[in-house]
Amino acid sequence: MKITCLTTFLDGRDRFEKDDVRTVDDERGAYFVSNGWAAEVGAEAAPAPAAGPVSLDIHDSTIGVEDNHG
Repeated sequence: MKITCLTTFLDGRDRFEKDDVRTVDDERGAYFVSNGWAAEVGAEAAPAPAAGPVSLDIHDSTIGVEDNHG
């Protein structure tokens, strides 16, 4: 499968740079495409998944900063 990288990512020891066009085996290529890291050359690009609402509210958190050395 021939893919075009949509972002820079690592897979094992291989580094895939954004806009690289690479040939990989079909299983690996399908994995990259399903994660949104690459698109198959010649195939219509899938729309980017919409991110859901993001909240940075942290509830009931405690940072244990105590001296317990005796």
